[in-house]
Amino acid sequence: MYIAAQILGVVSWVIFLLSYYSKKVNKVLLMQLISSLLDCICYALLNAWSGLLISVFELLKGFGYYKTDKDKFIFILTIPIYLLIAIISNDGLLCIIPIFASLIDSYMIIVSEKAAVVGGIFSNLLWVVYDLVILDYAGVLSDLTLVISNLSIVLYGYKKFLNRKNVHTFMGKYISKNAISNLYKLDKQVYDNQFLWTKDKMFQLYKAEKNSYILIKENSNIIGYINILSVKKEIFKNILDFNKIYDEYEITDIVPFNKKGNYYININSIVLRSEYQNKDSIEKIIREVNKFINIRKKKGYNIIAGYSYAVNAFEKDVLEKMNFTKVKKYN
Repeated sequence: MYIAAQILGVVSWVIFLLSYYSKKVNKVLLMQLISSLLDCICYALLNAWSGLLISVFELLKGFGYYKTDKDKFIFILTIPIYLLIAIISNDGLLCIIPIFASLIDSYMIIVSEKAAVVGGIFSNLLWVVYDLVILDYAGVLSDLTLVISNLSIVLYGYKKFLNRKNVHTFMGKYISKNAISNLYKLDKQVYDNQFLWTKDKMFQLYKAEKNSYILIKENSNIIGYINILSVKKEIFKNILDFNKIYDEYEITDIVPFNKKGNYYININSIVLRSEYQNKDSIEKIIREVNKFINIRKKKGYNIIAGYSYAVNAFEKDVLEKMNFTKVKKYN
């Protein structure tokens, strides 16, 4: 079992390294999931129960971070589980090492991206110690790789070395007021005051059409969003004759996708933090907008046309790559 554990550990490490060379986010996530599952099996073969339980727990918690924007709530909610793991693992004081490693990693993620990189150094160093104690030498190799990677980011520049291809989009079933606040902060970074909506207005429009926001995330952090509104036909016609940007939407102007019929959409906002604005991110945004439209057309929502106004260079770049002039017909 010891030899099998070392072999599985090496395979896990190789799969984890290869995941960073994949261009598709879903493939990256799948490969890293397989790597984590192999690590769990490795710990089981070595009778390292605290490491096994923490690894399984982190998989579940990571899924919660990925699928929601309630990172702080999830972190606080899961703290008692660490105590439970310490009790049932039967590893004595040894369980303290992986528990503290996981706590540091989880806390730093909700603080900021830079804190997550620094926290990852200390967290993975603790995992190195734990793996040495349980004689998981393949695990030591994997964790040292992450320590070196994070040190490189810290020493040679956060923006230069961070892998921007791990940016992913997420259509949330629920967006909290805290998430709206984060979107408002992003707006203030990229829009002039004349184009800023209030947080209350953003939340009102979200409640009127809950599928209007597509979040752009890196790990659990919101780094941008796409806002797509379906508007009344008369609003659409008025906009075609308008000499300036129409941005005074009322709740009554929004038409939710709730039955088969004709719809007119406004790609209202395409916001992304400047350090993430690259070819790969633009391609993902375009795919997400096209997917938004195609899914609704398949459901019988006949999208007649869409329009948008670019109010900064990034939005202009994205819209031009989507072949927009002002109006784009879809049928």
